[in-house]
Amino acid sequence: MISAIIYTSTSGSCEYYAREMSRKLAIPCYDVKNCGLPKGMEVVFIGWLMNGKVSGLDAAMKDYDVKGVVQVGMGAPTDAQEKVCRSKHGLGADVKVFSLQGRFDMDKLPVYFKPVMKMVNKSIVARLEGKSNLSDADKATLQMAKTGKGEPATWDGINAAIDWVKETREPLDVMKWHEPT
Repeated sequence: MISAIIYTSTSGSCEYYAREMSRKLAIPCYDVKNCGLPKGMEVVFIGWLMNGKVSGLDAAMKDYDVKGVVQVGMGAPTDAQEKVCRSKHGLGADVKVFSLQGRFDMDKLPVYFKPVMKMVNKSIVARLEGKSNLSDADKATLQMAKTGKGEPATWDGINAAIDWVKETREPLDVMKWHEPT
């Protein structure tokens, strides 16, 4: 049974999503850097995307039984992101993968990522600017790419992951709680 949520966060989105899951599920959440959980514990991992990889996921999989992954990027979530995540991290069908849009803040990125993201942002602007009928998530992405900062179109995407954890929980056997001792 999933007993904790662990995350790594740079601009705060992954932490926000982890805390929201924690609050709604009554499961503790921890920053992966200092969580100190027992090895092998079943967890959900939340991490930010960089070049199709979820930051910190490979290390977390060495220590924990990762049952679900929430990958957070600045772009609009797509079905293809799940395939990329599974491929790059060697995830089997038994691991549930969710893709969410998060906030972006160029100022909070590690120094070595800034030049890369400046180029990526130029590419995003070239791809999206001037297009009509952009989704709200694409509009948010365009804004982030243009200004170097921004919020996702919605924070509600985490609800699918929360619902999945609720569905996978083992039902509580109320009778065991009332057995005489």
